[in-house]
Amino acid sequence: MTAYLAVFVAGYAGICYFLARSYLMPGRHIPVMGKGLSEVGIPWPGHKEDPAWCTPGLTNGHASKVVFVFAHGYGGDRGSWSEVMPALLKHGIDSVAPAMPGQDASPQPEVGFGIKEAATLNRTAAWVRGQNPEAKIIYAGVSMGGAAAWLASANDPGAAGVVTEGAYARFDETITTWFERKATGASVYLRPVVWIASAMAGLRPSEVVPMNAASKWKGKPSLVIQGGDDQLIARSHADRLVEASGGKLWVVDGAPHAGCFETRREEYISRLVEFASAL
Repeated sequence: MTAYLAVFVAGYAGICYFLARSYLMPGRHIPVMGKGLSEVGIPWPGHKEDPAWCTPGLTNGHASKVVFVFAHGYGGDRGSWSEVMPALLKHGIDSVAPAMPGQDASPQPEVGFGIKEAATLNRTAAWVRGQNPEAKIIYAGVSMGGAAAWLASANDPGAAGVVTEGAYARFDETITTWFERKATGASVYLRPVVWIASAMAGLRPSEVVPMNAASKWKGKPSLVIQGGDDQLIARSHADRLVEASGGKLWVVDGAPHAGCFETRREEYISRLVEFASAL
């Protein structure tokens, strides 16, 4: 009996470890670059450059007054913005989208659940200002990228705006929801996965609180976008981000998680242009 128990415990521990590693290092996909965009490297002293896509103005000396710094979501890639960036360019708005840690072509091996991603966005914003010191930076992101956008704003008092879609207000709550979607009770019996991943990443889920960053942004321009049919990030997250930041809320009826652009393409671009034009 003791031997069977030992085998069970060892197997359970192995499964938890495997899952923890897989969440920190999701499968990568290198997307095909969007039409009219350029590949650039974002400097990071002492490390390999962060690969990013950008619109022409950021490399030819004619950057627009307002520049979007985009962050894709967990398990995603820069392809999330391959249609949005050229569409904004038609309105004279430049943008840049770096690969997020642990995903796409990023040299960083593991995701940071918002923390590392925010640092990547801040480095990208610094690069943009190197091209145009007068640029007004808008941090924009989807899902975990949206959480990173809020966290990045807290580190950049010179930023001009924040736009997020499907962002979580607290990461620890999102973990519970994610596990429960997999199986009832999974947030309890797979809790060791969170502990192991937290130890590997060097952060606790309770430390990732975009809502707190949003409260520091209070009164500045922000837009919180929420899919009306988002089954991963509940509407309550969007409501709390809006309350904390004092920003505007746009709920896209029928849109799933991270699917607002696909659901309302023209209006999505129109709202981003309107937001940028008001700065």
